[in-house]
Amino acid sequence: MQTSGSLMNELSQIVGQSAILSDAESSDYSYDGKVPKTIVLPASVGEIQDILHYASEKGLSVMPAGAGTKLGIGNLASPTDIVLATTQLSKVVEYEPADLTVTIEAGMKLADLQKELAQHRQFLPLIPPYSDKCTIGGIVATNVSGPLRLRYGTARNLALGMQVVHASGTVVKSGGKVVKNVAGYDLNKLYIGSYGTLGIITEVTLKLAPLPVKETIIAAQFQNIHDAVQAGLKVVRSQSLPSYSNLLVGNPIEPFKDNKPIVIIGFAGDPETISWQLKTTRSLLEQNNTIGVHIIDEEMNQSIKNAIWEFPAAEKKSKDILVKVNLKRTDLANFVEQTQIDICEMMALIGNGVLYLKIHTDADTDYQKLANTLSQLRQHAEVTNGNLIIENAPPDLKRQIDIWGSIGNTLKLMKQVKVKFDKTCLLNPGRFVSGI
Repeated sequence: MQTSGSLMNELSQIVGQSAILSDAESSDYSYDGKVPKTIVLPASVGEIQDILHYASEKGLSVMPAGAGTKLGIGNLASPTDIVLATTQLSKVVEYEPADLTVTIEAGMKLADLQKELAQHRQFLPLIPPYSDKCTIGGIVATNVSGPLRLRYGTARNLALGMQVVHASGTVVKSGGKVVKNVAGYDLNKLYIGSYGTLGIITEVTLKLAPLPVKETIIAAQFQNIHDAVQAGLKVVRSQSLPSYSNLLVGNPIEPFKDNKPIVIIGFAGDPETISWQLKTTRSLLEQNNTIGVHIIDEEMNQSIKNAIWEFPAAEKKSKDILVKVNLKRTDLANFVEQTQIDICEMMALIGNGVLYLKIHTDADTDYQKLANTLSQLRQHAEVTNGNLIIENAPPDLKRQIDIWGSIGNTLKLMKQVKVKFDKTCLLNPGRFVSGI
């Protein structure tokens, strides 16, 4: 078995010593209490190819990564030999403001891209958790989005094309640089949300949106979750066209003082349109059992947006559990009402049927009992054709439950695709659904 020291020395022959992280710098890439043998930061596609050839020859595992914010998602697996982080690939390759498209290297931070785009009054309408440090490649590989998906969609809707390095070292390109460019199989969709199991994303072309002139939030409180969800759905279906409609439970915000459910609705556009949207929405909420409606002033806007943007984020050392449930939006209220679990906080993207549950644990937590409860919740979600994924959990829980759940009759096809793209299971082995 190759030691960490010898592995670092041999990889330094490919990328240079400065591109190998020291032990002190490796904490960002730990997962499930484990630290990979080495973290390497290649500066070119050629170096990525050389690393993959080396790993294949030595029989080593490789985990693709960006900034390391999402490495905790996945089943327990054997320790990883090499984490290949793309953060040195961080340039803008091509930007056409008039076309509302940009091509960037996958290691570019979302925050840095947004600063670049803002100079032209544009932005990428993806506001995922860890938005200050996550990378474009990581966003696409995990298909995260955020509350703005109600208006703009997810990474699957905004990624027009990409460049990917397969486990064999082969460089492939999919999609293109215009919105309507697909003839035949859409390989883009295959890589998006594959968690680095099919290849290492090195470049992405994205569809952009104009920055809105103004943004405003209206918040309403309700006696119970059912009334809150129903009111939020009526706003989503109305002509007011909100950017997002989110339910918060267990996380009170100003000016509300107690812990009753809150619906937070955001609007973006020109001031005259927003004025009409607020008036229409306030009237609709007041007709649907709200116990208080407030238009949030500009000083509070950012703190409330941060609360919902970052709700799904989790500290690496935290033992809190984050559960993501995907449902039809009409099933949200019923699912939440039947959830018999000690949940301290929850947030729902009402217009998309996405529910996040935060479960606090401590030294006395019975993980077997908790796993049984989560399994029952998963069954309840699956009855309505939904699913339940555990996005963050301590190893003690992961030993008791599959974090992904069943994927039904698509498993055989997924395994065939994995073998086709990565015959020796070099990339991120054992972490994805059903141990793929």
